[in-house]
Amino acid sequence: MLSIEGKHLFRFIRTAGYALLGSFIVVFVNPAWAASPIEPQATRWVEQQIQLIGQQQGWQSLQSKASVELFNANNRLSSCNTPLVFSAPLLAQSPTRFPLVISCNSPSGSWKMRAQVNVEIRVAAVVAVTALPVGTLLTTDNIQLIPVTLKPGTRIRVMTHTDDALQMTLKRAVSAGQPLTPLLLDMPKVISRNQAVTLVIQQEDLELTTGGVALQNGSKGATIRVKNSGSGRVVSGTVMDAQRVLVHVIE
Repeated sequence: MLSIEGKHLFRFIRTAGYALLGSFIVVFVNPAWAASPIEPQATRWVEQQIQLIGQQQGWQSLQSKASVELFNANNRLSSCNTPLVFSAPLLAQSPTRFPLVISCNSPSGSWKMRAQVNVEIRVAAVVAVTALPVGTLLTTDNIQLIPVTLKPGTRIRVMTHTDDALQMTLKRAVSAGQPLTPLLLDMPKVISRNQAVTLVIQQEDLELTTGGVALQNGSKGATIRVKNSGSGRVVSGTVMDAQRVLVHVIE
């Protein structure tokens, strides 16, 4: 299970993985495909790329069904004696619908064709077991992983790992069976307004503590304002846990 500290990190890691994949999706097809029509070759290539993304992201129960619409398909093209080249820089950003460029670099005659790809993806996603009100703390009792279907044009915002949702709270109410997305979730509140807290001041190897009062609600890692009980000064700091705030600035 991911720790609360790690939950800020997982989205950045996955986003970085998408960006990396999207930056060099230019792949030669198997030479054995060269004699087959363009659409089946393109479809096989697309479904291979979807599987690759799924492996990198750890998607479970992944299935995909792609359709390729060739632009200017009636134009007469010379036969390609070399493997076709497929390029889809936007595939990783929008795997259910994206433009595709198909190229032939044959010495006997090169050409380039554009196409539109639509993909229906079925993948296991985190959903609510029952209707859940706003503020619900997510646990193994109220969420589960089940396959959902994403139609062409749908952005993949659903969460695909239960560990990413556990111990988070809901920003909005959700219905039974509704897939969860990061935008629906928030870090749980660990400090409440007017709560007595310990202010921690760290400088090199020195650590000082004093009493204070929280002026705002806060989740772990959030920046809130607190008041030093002794001096009455307002302190800006980071919530360390349910009792301590690491001081930033004394105003």
